[in-house]
Amino acid sequence: MKLRIGILGCANIAAKYAIPAFQEVEIAELVAIASRDEDKAKTWGAQYGLEVENYESLIAREDIDVIYSPLPIGLQEEWGTRVLSVGKHLICEKSITYSLDSAKRMVDCAKRNGVALYENFVPEFHPQHVRIQELITDGAIGKPHIFQGWYGFPPFPAEDIRYRVDLKGGALNDAGCYTVFMARKMLAQEPIAVTCRLAANGHEVDVEGSALLEFPNATAQLSFGFNNLYQNTYSIWGEKGLIRTGRAYALPPTLKPPVELITNDGSASKTDVVDVPSANQFALSFDYFCCAVLNDDTRAKDTMAQRILQQARVLEAMRISARDHRRVELL
Repeated sequence: MKLRIGILGCANIAAKYAIPAFQEVEIAELVAIASRDEDKAKTWGAQYGLEVENYESLIAREDIDVIYSPLPIGLQEEWGTRVLSVGKHLICEKSITYSLDSAKRMVDCAKRNGVALYENFVPEFHPQHVRIQELITDGAIGKPHIFQGWYGFPPFPAEDIRYRVDLKGGALNDAGCYTVFMARKMLAQEPIAVTCRLAANGHEVDVEGSALLEFPNATAQLSFGFNNLYQNTYSIWGEKGLIRTGRAYALPPTLKPPVELITNDGSASKTDVVDVPSANQFALSFDYFCCAVLNDDTRAKDTMAQRILQQARVLEAMRISARDHRRVELL
């Protein structure tokens, strides 16, 4: 059996990563694509061999099991709840939405309708991070104390949707969210307090930011923005060593990501290159979701929902901290 997939919107990420990834997943079958622009939908449909719909007709199709939504963050709740309300499973690109309350509404809607809701943080399953977790577990760096994550880009064109306040753009929702996700994953804890600075620099949304996340036994220092030399990396500093990535969040499927393990015996430093295979992290993420849906894996579905709320809770605390210029504790 295969899950039949519809794509809600002709976003660049769908063409560059999502469509090729779905084509690699044996239990998924891409069927249709929707756009508000009929000509654009027809062009994409012809290019990728997909049936053409508008948003409403795609959601209404009874032969579609799963909808993948790469819509702007400010539209995810509106269209996502329509998808969930008709009993279709939903994959949303990160960030899944713009506030904790919105995330709660989406999760509640999924639970009421007995369907899976997934926030597509694709680094979750890349073997790079699995290997780094193994190194930490094996004691290669001793107890980890500090996670440092950077993710930023040079300025985008002025009309880019990331600058639109009505679509809930901004650097935190678009780039900073990755650093938060990875800090939580690698430290294997949830933060207990956050301090965050966000700056708009004349725009309607934040275009740069930094944060300190306090964990029970570690801290995370995060920086992100739309006005930077491109950076896409993190490091983990422990009592006996340091793990440093060369590319962490956005990775082409053919790239073998560079990872270094740095140790010091007291007199000289040693740098070991950690072998990590290339992987299509989108395909791995989609395969995880599709397997959970096909197997009606209640535990996996509950985990997806809990992860959405945990991530949204931290981002909400960061927004409050930046707005009120204060440290915010998370209960």
